[in-house]
Amino acid sequence: MSPPIEAAVPLLDEGIPAMLDELEKYIKGGNRAAAMIKATEVVEQDPECVDALWALLELGLPERRRDGSYRIDPTLAEAAKGWTLAKKIITLDPRHRGAWFRGAILATQHLGLSEEVLQWWEDFRAEFPSDTTPVIEQAALLIRMGFYAEASERLEAVVAHGMDEMPREQLFRVERMNQTISRYYEMEKIDVFKPQNPDHATWKDIDGMRNLKPGSEKFTFFMLAGPLVIWEALALQMFMPKHTWGMCAAFLLVYASILWVRRISITITDKRNRPVLDLWRAIEVEASSGKVCIPEKIRESKLYRTVMNKDYPVAFRQRLEKIVENDEQISKRWEMKLPYWTSFDLSEIGEEE
Repeated sequence: MSPPIEAAVPLLDEGIPAMLDELEKYIKGGNRAAAMIKATEVVEQDPECVDALWALLELGLPERRRDGSYRIDPTLAEAAKGWTLAKKIITLDPRHRGAWFRGAILATQHLGLSEEVLQWWEDFRAEFPSDTTPVIEQAALLIRMGFYAEASERLEAVVAHGMDEMPREQLFRVERMNQTISRYYEMEKIDVFKPQNPDHATWKDIDGMRNLKPGSEKFTFFMLAGPLVIWEALALQMFMPKHTWGMCAAFLLVYASILWVRRISITITDKRNRPVLDLWRAIEVEASSGKVCIPEKIRESKLYRTVMNKDYPVAFRQRLEKIVENDEQISKRWEMKLPYWTSFDLSEIGEEE
C-alpha cells in the first residue's frame, strides 16, 4: 500500500539537506562535474533552494584564481546564465551578498548592462545602506559614461555620516576617481560627447586616431624621465658640493623632477588617449542600448580592434558582435536611464540594528 501524500513531504525535506551535504563535499573536494550534477538534482526537487542555485551559478562559470579573476573568460552563454541565476537568488534571498557582487561583475564587465547595473547597486543599497561599495561602483560607471556631475554627487554619499569605513584600497580608488572627474568635467562641461549623435565633432577626433594604438602612461614617463635624470646626474657631478647636504639636495632635486615629469606624462597621455576614452563610451552605449552608433570605418580600424581585444572580455565582445550583426541604429534622442538615488537615514538604521 502506497504511503499517504502527507508522509512523502517530510521525506523530500529530509533528502534535500543530505543532498546539500553531498554537494558541499564535492565542492570542497574540487569535483566540479559531480557538484554540478548534484546541484542540478537539488534544484529539480526544490527550485527555490538558494544554496543549490548559488552552486550552479559558481560552477557554471570558469574557475577563478586566488585574486578572484577567472582563469579563462566566461563565454556569453555562461555570463548570461550566471546573471539570470544571480537575479533569481536575490529575489529569494535579498541578503545574499555573494549573488549581489557576482551579478554586478557579470552584468558590468562581461555583459555591458550599464542601466541594469546602476539599478542593481541601488537595490543592493536598500538591503545594505551603509555599504560604500555600491556607491563607488555606481560612480565609476557614471564616470565611464560621461556623467561626471552625477558621479561627483555619488562620491559625496560615500563620506556621509553613518557609512561604513572604507579600506585603504577604496580610499585610493575614490581619490583617483575624484581626480578623473576634476580633469574631464571641465573638458566636457560645454560640449558633452554623446555617441548617439553621429554629427558630434568628437567622432572626427576618434577617426583621426583610428590607425594608432592607445598611448602608454609608463612609456611616456620613461621617455621623458630617462633623459632628464641622466642630464641631472651629469650636472650634479659637476656642480653639486660633495658632502652630506649636497647629496641630500641632489636626491630632493631628482625626486622633485621625477614627480614633475610624472604629472606631465599623465597630462600628455590623457590628451593623446582622449579619443580612446570616447570610444570606450561609444562601445558601452552600444552594449547598454543594444543598438549601434559607431561608424563602420572606425569599427574596422586598428584602434577599435586594439581596444576591444585589450579592454573587454570574451562575453562582452560576443554580445557586441550580435548587436552589430543586428545593425539597429540608435536614436539621437536615446538617453541612459539613471535610477532614483535613494537617501537613507543611517542614524535610524543603526539604532534599529
